[in-house]
Amino acid sequence: MFQTTLRTLALAASLLTAPAWADEGFTNRDFKGDYAFHLNGVLTQSGAPVVTAYDAAVGRLTADGAGAITKGARSVSANGAIFEETFTCTYNIRADGTGKANCNFSVFGPATLDIVLRDNDEFYFNVTSMPNTTGKPVLQGIGKRQSPGLDRDDRG
Repeated sequence: MFQTTLRTLALAASLLTAPAWADEGFTNRDFKGDYAFHLNGVLTQSGAPVVTAYDAAVGRLTADGAGAITKGARSVSANGAIFEETFTCTYNIRADGTGKANCNFSVFGPATLDIVLRDNDEFYFNVTSMPNTTGKPVLQGIGKRQSPGLDRDDRG
């Protein structure tokens, strides 16, 4: 009986002293690794009934888990013109998984992104500002962690 009581107390103590990070929600650490992404959408002109430009892009990036995106590269189709560009960003992820990234693209200049982490492997984003463009962005995309452990010999 005494041993059962001790075991119960030990179990309760271990449950009550769970690591602090268990309840903190998302942090910058949750956005780490190599990701492939795509985006598409349009640029609109305020007050104009037409689309200024159709845009789409595919690319990859490395998030360091500490608030920086490095090794960003993408291929952009802007109204059919193709641009290859690189980029870096700083980001901040809030406990609810939402965040912002301030980026600098080698061709199109600065942009701000709203980010939502789905889990450690996937994120969604919207481009919310592009000061060097004449239109307002309506661009969204999805990024997914790349699989470096993929064994290419398993292809059938």
